[in-house]
Amino acid sequence: MTLRTSLRRLIGRDPVRPTLRERATETAARLAASKAPAAKPASPSATAQVLHPAGEPDPALAVATVFRASWDALSKVLDAEAPDDLVGELEDAQGAAYDRLRAVRPSTPEGYRALVECWGTVLKGHRGAEPGMTAADHAADALIAAAGACAPVQPVDWYDPPPGFMASPALEPSNFVPVSDGIARELARLRGAAWAEFHRRVSPGTEAEDIRRIRRELHLDKLSPELPHSNIVDQVDFASADIRELQALHGRMRELSSVAYAMSVMECCADNAAGRLLHWLADELTTVESKAADELQSRQPTDFWDRRTRLAAVAERIIDNGDNAETAGFIQELTAWAAEQARR
Repeated sequence: MTLRTSLRRLIGRDPVRPTLRERATETAARLAASKAPAAKPASPSATAQVLHPAGEPDPALAVATVFRASWDALSKVLDAEAPDDLVGELEDAQGAAYDRLRAVRPSTPEGYRALVECWGTVLKGHRGAEPGMTAADHAADALIAAAGACAPVQPVDWYDPPPGFMASPALEPSNFVPVSDGIARELARLRGAAWAEFHRRVSPGTEAEDIRRIRRELHLDKLSPELPHSNIVDQVDFASADIRELQALHGRMRELSSVAYAMSVMECCADNAAGRLLHWLADELTTVESKAADELQSRQPTDFWDRRTRLAAVAERIIDNGDNAETAGFIQELTAWAAEQARR
């Protein structure tokens, strides 16, 4: 048995394997599809650290040493026509070394040089063999992959994007995206965080005024998608409504808005179309309630019972607003009405 025959057995045939040209074309296509915006060049010290990791020996050096030793040993026993069992053991050792040679990726120029020398030995020993053997393909694959592993890796400054791009995600960026896409992603992230905090702080028992305050604090009116403009408020002619109608509008809208707010924080409505619609409806009803209260407060009815209705409707609003002058005026009106009631 010759070394070339042993090498044939080691490498074997692979008739269905794509050609080197086909694999090169596929590799070029993958590289073109994965190109990213250029980053700043790495400093010499950073490149040196990548090429020569501190404290980590290049694995290719040890693999190359073992491969050369097994190659030389097999060559000697074949030349000496040693017993078949010894040849078999050395062929197994050479096969294992060959597999490691195909798989190893050097991390230094020295390791790459050793890898090239080993593949040169393989190709020289294999030269002249019949067509269809795959040693050349194995060598090409290993050397191309090794060159990529040995090339300096340039760190990317994610906080210095090229024009028209921004880092994404914002907290721990890992790629660049067009600014318009990046803004949309960040808005979605902030919207999700705001709704999560909203549902943490709000329950079905939360007062409507507290819900409105929390919404303002979390900027949900800005972060949530805007719904079409409503004409609910326009359906009411506040100026022509009498005192009792205004009282009914004020009271019922307050009750309905509280119900809508409470329903919007139910689990089934969490950060979805139903929840957003209920929030919008509650806000609209609250606007009607406020306008009815404004109209009530501006009226100066002369009828005794209309005055009573007005005072009862606006009492809480005036007392809670913290305006001392307005509160004092309300007290005077209430005192006058009480005196009239006493005279009846």
